[in-house]
Amino acid sequence: MRKVAIWVVVAASFMLIFAQTSFAQATGPTAPKGAWTLGVPALDAETSFTGQEAIIAEPGKVAKIEPMKGVKDGLQMRFTTDQGNKYVVYLGPKWFIENQKIKFAAGDKVEVRGKKYGNRIIASEVSKGDWTMKLRNEEDGMPSWECCFPRSVKKE
Repeated sequence: MRKVAIWVVVAASFMLIFAQTSFAQATGPTAPKGAWTLGVPALDAETSFTGQEAIIAEPGKVAKIEPMKGVKDGLQMRFTTDQGNKYVVYLGPKWFIENQKIKFAAGDKVEVRGKKYGNRIIASEVSKGDWTMKLRNEEDGMPSWECCFPRSVKKE
């Protein structure tokens, strides 16, 4: 019985080491670091995203709300700006987004605030009508799930 227990511990240790090695290879040296990248899929190798980029605000329309690829239970928005530019906007966890007063659907006019890289935006806030949903702190990018407050009142 004692030999079986020892072999179970040894096997579990090897599995843990293998899992850590596989994760390290999956994230790689080019994987982004910092709070602004928490809960979003890995960025492309050619994209440099340091977290020092300026916050942008883009008005436009929701094209589609869909599951985030590469993040379990995350939601993203397909978004077209008033100028016709198309973006994928990383929102946050499905359990938060779907349980708020503000609901997003195709055709809705919204304003997205966040950090842009390529054709993607990591949203810090999304406003619809007179209401705003806060998703991340703009200073450090840490998740800050708050909803819903009047658009004219900026939550700190």
